[in-house]
Amino acid sequence: MTEVDLKFKILRVNLRRHGLNIAEDVFKRHHHTTKPKDEICVFCNSITAITKEHVLPKWILENNLQETMTSSVNKQMITYNKALVPACSECNNSILAFIEKYIIKVIQYMDALDNCSNEDACNIIRWLEIIDYKLQVLDCRRKYIKYGNSEYDRDWGRFSVSMMRHFLSMSPWRAYDWLRSSQRRIIVKEKIKGVNSLIILKPRIPHFYFFTQPNEYIYLSFPMCKIAVFYFFKRRYEYYEDAAAEALDIIKKVAESG
Repeated sequence: MTEVDLKFKILRVNLRRHGLNIAEDVFKRHHHTTKPKDEICVFCNSITAITKEHVLPKWILENNLQETMTSSVNKQMITYNKALVPACSECNNSILAFIEKYIIKVIQYMDALDNCSNEDACNIIRWLEIIDYKLQVLDCRRKYIKYGNSEYDRDWGRFSVSMMRHFLSMSPWRAYDWLRSSQRRIIVKEKIKGVNSLIILKPRIPHFYFFTQPNEYIYLSFPMCKIAVFYFFKRRYEYYEDAAAEALDIIKKVAESG
């Protein structure tokens, strides 16, 4: 077992053991009827030496952390510097940091899926699943606030962004199911069936760009390496070309929507 395999295994084992308790804590912690407790690590449930883990690594942004991302739920902007989740020092500085160093090396030498081994592709998938999980944790921790000239009920501010994502469908508790689903994806070791769902792209004009549909897909560019990746979290494809065509269609629609 390589060292990066060991790091991923530790994450899987910790979430398998503590995922339910972590999800319940994340989901209920900021509810108005809940008394806040000491912060826990959202990867291992530890309360010792809690640090702040960036949802997106600083190296992707080339340390320009004043870049912002906008919630699709209420158009609220947040700088990447403030997009943080709690993680203990061991998970943050040892496990996640090591995985990111490994991913950097993989991406630096990759310009197409053709020269990316299945092992590296699977590890990229594992890393993207971690980012999706952190994003869902973040939305569970952020309060829904008013934006622009939108109608707003003060009571809505009691809810998290993640819950309000499903409010119109009258299923706000689905956010908890999505959080648990993101944990379960990380827990699953084998990723080979998802390799055709990972699309490697070469943007015409390299620049940082990121968007996601929680529980569905993620797009992330790496301007320093002049490539980007798109991954479908749940959909599986027999042919890579079919996944690539659908991904390009989604990217086009997102770009046209501004």
